[in-house]
Amino acid sequence: MMPESQGARGPQRVLVVDDSASDRLMAVRALTRAFHGLQVEQVGEAEQWLQVLEQPRFDAVIVDYQLHWATGLELLHTLQQRWPGVPVIMLTDTVEEQQALEAVQEGLEEYLPKTPESYARLPRTVRFALERARQRQALRESSETLRLVIEGVYGHAIYLVDPRRRIVSWNAGAQAITGYSEAEVMGQPISSLLIPEEQRGEQLERMVEEVEQRGAYTGEGWRLHKDGSRFWADITVSALRGEGGELRGYAVVMRDTTERKRAEEERKRANEFRERLLGIVSHDLRSPLQAISLQSQLLARRVQLEVVQTATARILQGAERMTRMIADLLDFTRGRLGGGIPVERAPGDLFTLTYEVLEEMRMTTPRSRISTQATGDGRGEWDKDRLTQVVQNLVSNALKHGEKGTPLRVTMEGDEDTVVLSIQNQGTPIPPELLPHLFDPFRRGRGEGANDALTGGLGLGLYIAQEIVHAHDGTITVTSDERSGTTFTLRLPRHVLTPGEPAGEPPGPEGW
Repeated sequence: MMPESQGARGPQRVLVVDDSASDRLMAVRALTRAFHGLQVEQVGEAEQWLQVLEQPRFDAVIVDYQLHWATGLELLHTLQQRWPGVPVIMLTDTVEEQQALEAVQEGLEEYLPKTPESYARLPRTVRFALERARQRQALRESSETLRLVIEGVYGHAIYLVDPRRRIVSWNAGAQAITGYSEAEVMGQPISSLLIPEEQRGEQLERMVEEVEQRGAYTGEGWRLHKDGSRFWADITVSALRGEGGELRGYAVVMRDTTERKRAEEERKRANEFRERLLGIVSHDLRSPLQAISLQSQLLARRVQLEVVQTATARILQGAERMTRMIADLLDFTRGRLGGGIPVERAPGDLFTLTYEVLEEMRMTTPRSRISTQATGDGRGEWDKDRLTQVVQNLVSNALKHGEKGTPLRVTMEGDEDTVVLSIQNQGTPIPPELLPHLFDPFRRGRGEGANDALTGGLGLGLYIAQEIVHAHDGTITVTSDERSGTTFTLRLPRHVLTPGEPAGEPPGPEGW
């Protein structure tokens, strides 16, 4: 039975129980002088006592130790049953100190001898008793609220363990996750119930040691259901300590994440399988493609018939396209499985490299319009072949997706430490939802103005370009809108960065 909250029933009420009328009067006078609006009820006979127990709860009770119909201890026990938690103060001139101490152990709030000084201190004693009762009530309500909250958390197992690692509390979420009811686990050692046998030795001791040294442990691992099956769990363990720092036990919060674990393992296995398969296939395809290319070239030289020349040209074009795809696959698997695409730096000029790529593009797509502008110096330490691959990819993409009849603008700028290359085309902008994923592998996208004759590939070009730029300690970003068109911007430091040196400007919100 929970005590009623003080203040909800109006003025505070105190009960004085004493078979001495003069003693009752002294107590009442002392209290009414000290407390404004205090209501005091007096009891001097057994009949009155029985009647007053039928009244609403009092905020505090003052009793004599020795009454002619009962003892103060008997009244204390009755009050504890009738109004649990009510503060009881005992006034006496006969009780021994040991008896008073025993009464305090049984729930007595305070005892005072019947002296003028004690009656003078009685208001102070009552005031302190009321405050302590209020604090106990608030603590009980807080504990009850916490218990209800914990019981309502069905997705998490929340339980307490004593210093001997035996379970002392168990919420509904713990039962739902493990299959054990509260009655089955209370007082049982946690290790034999929940922890797999191979983890009960040094691994468990290391976890406990971390909790006791640092105050908490957060990790994950296998745990046991009631039927012996295992589940993967996120686990947080916190040490509970008393005011003196002594260990009182542990609070454990556990969540079943088996499905997430399985999904992660499936994704990992799928990625490993795909990447290894791509590596094997791409290597094995190179040899027959080389044979096809060589035999086609030989046939074209030996047979000059137009139909043969046309056929061999198409075979060579297809073989070259397959060769580029295989090279992309090799770069992709090398980047994923080998920790990035390797580059071999040597002194060179990025401006010159870009002009060479643009000249090749003008020859292969004579109708394309390309304008260039260069300021500053393009010299630095580059892997020429790899950066040629990047510029070819970006320029060919810009030609594919640019609006016909509008020029492609290539701008090159060199300052003291960095060389910047921008490639801009007009046309249908890239959808905003696609921008954050533009450099993801196996992504392919085309605008409405794309040139079908130039379109094709595995969707690895931009991913590989980004990997090559990162290998040069640089950044590659993209912006796209209706007014300005689409612009890819490359920023490359001229020289190899020392460890800890920033790699140019970070990518903006438009790309990564």
